[in-house]
Amino acid sequence: MKRLIYLLLIVIWPIWASADDIAPALPALYDVIDVAPDDRLNVRLLPTTDAPIIEILGHNATNVEVVALSKQGNWGYVTMGEIGGWVSLRFLQRQQASKNYLGLPPTLYCFGTEPFWTITFQADAITISRPEGTETYPIVTSSPSLVETSVSVTGFRFEWQNGDNRVRGHILPGLCSDGMSETVYGLHYVDTFLPNAGCCGL
Repeated sequence: MKRLIYLLLIVIWPIWASADDIAPALPALYDVIDVAPDDRLNVRLLPTTDAPIIEILGHNATNVEVVALSKQGNWGYVTMGEIGGWVSLRFLQRQQASKNYLGLPPTLYCFGTEPFWTITFQADAITISRPEGTETYPIVTSSPSLVETSVSVTGFRFEWQNGDNRVRGHILPGLCSDGMSETVYGLHYVDTFLPNAGCCGL
């Protein structure tokens, strides 16, 4: 099933992109609005009200990550743990974007599998966590500038110092699958140090 969902996303993604040129850049974080306290917001398998419900969001859920829009732009594909599905944008409100010292969303993280690794970003460094331990490396260059950076549009390029070597890393817009779950992410990651490829989320 998860392979079918991912293939469906890849097949119809060009349609979304052409239909949503004027929409805000994704991925982005949203909050649930206009849902009664005694009710829940349905997450559906497909962007239609008669599609099966696969998960629910609380009436006051926050930090809901939307990675893509439907063709008509009235449904958002959201990621939740190891699953993803469609939510009516009528009940979601986009958060005001915030940036850290590097111009990145404060909650941004990147990760990969085989072996597992995770990258988080600090003011002037990255922390890489792997099964064998956690290490922090100083960031020595980054592009574009803080003012111009919108990781969902421009991507983000940077270098960090690993001993005598500089490692180049890139965060790029585009749908990404971790290959192990139904979740689809809105950014992907490559570098010259780790297993070279992974996904990023907010």
